Amino acid sequence: MLNEFQKKAVERSLKAEGMFLIHGPPGTGKTTTLIASIEEHVKRGFKVLATADSNVAVDNMLERLAERGLKVVRVGNPVRVYEKLRIYTLDEKVREEKGFEDILEIYKRIEELKEKRETYTKPEPKLRRGLSDEQIIKHAHKGTSVRGISPKIIRSMAEWIKINSTIKDLYERARNIEEKLIKSVLSKTDVVCTTNSSAGSDALKDVYFDVVFIDEATQSTEPSCLIPVVKGSKVVMAGDHKQLPPTVLSMEASDLTYTLFERLMDICGKDISEMLRIQYRMNERIMKFPSDTFYKGLLIAHESVKNHTIADLNFKIPEDTQIKEILHPENVVVFVAVIGKEYQKPGSTSFANETEARVVKEIVNALVEGGLKLEHIGVISPYDDQVDLLSNILPPVEVKTVDGFQGREKEVIIVSFVRSNEEGDIGFLRDYRRLNVAITRAKRKLIAVGDPYTLSSDPIYNKFLNYVKELGTFTLFKH
Repeated sequence: MLNEFQKKAVERSLKAEGMFLIHGPPGTGKTTTLIASIEEHVKRGFKVLATADSNVAVDNMLERLAERGLKVVRVGNPVRVYEKLRIYTLDEKVREEKGFEDILEIYKRIEELKEKRETYTKPEPKLRRGLSDEQIIKHAHKGTSVRGISPKIIRSMAEWIKINSTIKDLYERARNIEEKLIKSVLSKTDVVCTTNSSAGSDALKDVYFDVVFIDEATQSTEPSCLIPVVKGSKVVMAGDHKQLPPTVLSMEASDLTYTLFERLMDICGKDISEMLRIQYRMNERIMKFPSDTFYKGLLIAHESVKNHTIADLNFKIPEDTQIKEILHPENVVVFVAVIGKEYQKPGSTSFANETEARVVKEIVNALVEGGLKLEHIGVISPYDDQVDLLSNILPPVEVKTVDGFQGREKEVIIVSFVRSNEEGDIGFLRDYRRLNVAITRAKRKLIAVGDPYTLSSDPIYNKFLNYVKELGTFTLFKH
């Protein structure tokens, strides 16, 4: 059942001409809305291409569309598709078509001919001595030697050439049958699902669609999006340009982090977009800062999550702990002030902070002791070296960079900001989308660990600290 904002997005996507954008902040159900829009377009007889940059995202759409009873086909390498979804791949669908047995017979005949071909002499350059295939066959027919090549060798090479020619003809025949079967499968399909790059594959050559849907559009570079875009007369994209952009490793190509979705939002804005506003993930106190800072205060916490806490998970504060204030379920947003010291390993451009790591370890251990499961807890740090350090000292909870946690969620998120220096340098933390993503991974409790003096040198982080002081719990960690 869609909420009012999701319904409006679907309705506008149906009426749209050319381009339409579904802006989905964290937890607002952008993929759910996209799936609903696809279903409504199919009901109206439209042929749909559904893509995303990653195989995981494509398989997510595929599974949900199949559950709704739509006729779906997955184009791409079956090895990269979840095993349970391989029944929907083009390869499997072609196997079900009448006429596939003919292809199997042809390939069986090809293998037999390959074995037979091995009994003859392959006309390699050093043996053919400049003779063309036609000349070799001609001299074999005459039974004469030429250029020092014996009649026996010439006859053997001629037989190899004839068999090889037959093999090529059989391959071409098999390809022609396969192309017809592919066209047959696609003609009976409501939605073709594939990655952006595979939208340009041979299987979809000369195949065009009424509508192209692109999920996770803000995780796709513009060139990646353009591959499926040209396959249809109308394009609907879903994403959130306030979260992290696609990863671009080359500094020379850094402009590619400016996505097509963001470009269109900047040019057209509300004229071609609809923002989803009700989120189903975060406690309202976790939601409020990112809502006010990145989404103009428009986000609304659904009643099912508005006030949920870790108390709902039967968490009990351990009696002997010294960090009761940090752990208390009603303290939903906590900032733990830690004056540690950042450092860099020799040759590394990343940073780590051992003091923060020890604090995180104590918090994680206390949460687990109080009854939370390991899978309830996620630990995030913007820096690879801190992730490595934390991974080595923590129990087996999920520890990732901010980028690695995008699209994910946990009941409790602990963020280690790492940076601690007299200069107030926060480095690439200044990409505030990274802060947005880190905060919005948390469902019931957010615990931020960092140096308030360093972080407060930046206006947005200072705003976050003031927010915690006003509506959350700001505490100094006591060793």
